[in-house]
Amino acid sequence: MAEVTCARCGATREGAGRVLPGTIGDEIEQRVCAQCWSEWLAQQIRVINHYGLRPAQREDREKLYDFTREFLGLNALEEDRTPPTS
Repeated sequence: MAEVTCARCGATREGAGRVLPGTIGDEIEQRVCAQCWSEWLAQQIRVINHYGLRPAQREDREKLYDFTREFLGLNALEEDRTPPTS
């Protein structure tokens, strides 16, 4: 795996690789280390249970992806890249 500078912890480590499909998978592959991805996998179970999410259903999967982005610090990067309005 390639090394990445992780959006969550800031360390340069081995990347998580291609762990999810689509755009979120691209973001994780490019910006998340394997250690933080492993931590998310443990937390993800708690999130699914707490919110009663059903990842097989698209709406719930999108909510889970939002929690994933938040946990991994990917939202902040998206906001930083968005040009200010006005």
